[in-house]
Amino acid sequence: MPASASSIRMLVPYVQGGGSDQRARLIAKYLQRHLNRDVTVINCPGAVSGHQAIADAAPDGATLGLITGEIGMMHWHPGLTSLTPADFTPLAVPFVESSAIIVPAASPFHTLAEFLEHCRHHRITGSGGPDFSVWKFSLAGLMQAAGIPLSHLGWIETHSGEQGLEHALAGRADVAPITMTDARGPLLSNAARALATMEDRRHAAFPSVPTVAEAIGVDWSVAHWRGIVAPRGLPEPMTRIYIDALHAVAADPDFNAEAAASFFTLGWRMGDAFADYMREDDARFGEVIAALDMSLNTQTSLH
Repeated sequence: MPASASSIRMLVPYVQGGGSDQRARLIAKYLQRHLNRDVTVINCPGAVSGHQAIADAAPDGATLGLITGEIGMMHWHPGLTSLTPADFTPLAVPFVESSAIIVPAASPFHTLAEFLEHCRHHRITGSGGPDFSVWKFSLAGLMQAAGIPLSHLGWIETHSGEQGLEHALAGRADVAPITMTDARGPLLSNAARALATMEDRRHAAFPSVPTVAEAIGVDWSVAHWRGIVAPRGLPEPMTRIYIDALHAVAADPDFNAEAAASFFTLGWRMGDAFADYMREDDARFGEVIAALDMSLNTQTSLH
């Protein structure tokens, strides 16, 4: 790494305080410990522009980024971006979680079956992220798997899942399909409830919430990951330094205790394993998005 660089910057394509930002700051804290070097998180809100900023940075070891599974979704929408997982040097993916069907406490729906039966006959509004987000994808895919027309789904665009949950809590949206981890405050205070999780198993922190398969007998599970990368072309010696440091973070008991306290679900993949995971995810999203015809022409409004 260049000796002249006083710190490493970690770019995050999402708002400060959101789920991705929280996870980036946790990783930065422990990378700093194991690299013995300052790691500064910089928010670059905008899923496309933020990911582009990471890709455009010099591959000199001074810039890292937190990217999400949306990098395997955005380029499938015509005219949105040409960025793909190949535009980054994969270092590690620590966090792998899935969305849940989150409704406000005042909602008339208490089970996933009740919610989907309503969707079958009425138009509903969801919110949480941009139109191409994994959160919208997860809800649309669930509706399709249940045989519900996607024309019944409206969407309020936001810059984060938490902002989408705010719309639901305020009565502007019916549902926020985000992770229970990111909705943990309203869930624990009983301001919201989760009808089901799209994990392939129950969330350790919310064991009473069933999976989609348990709730309605439909096999629908969507993983959403957040990973640490560098710009494409990072020299191999620098890549190895970062991967070794991230191995140390993964083994750090203090990191694991903080992650557990924040309800984060860990699913570490390093280096080449992360690259393979991104390629597989990218191919899967391409197939499903084509099948769903989830174009950016869906009626939305940005708040």
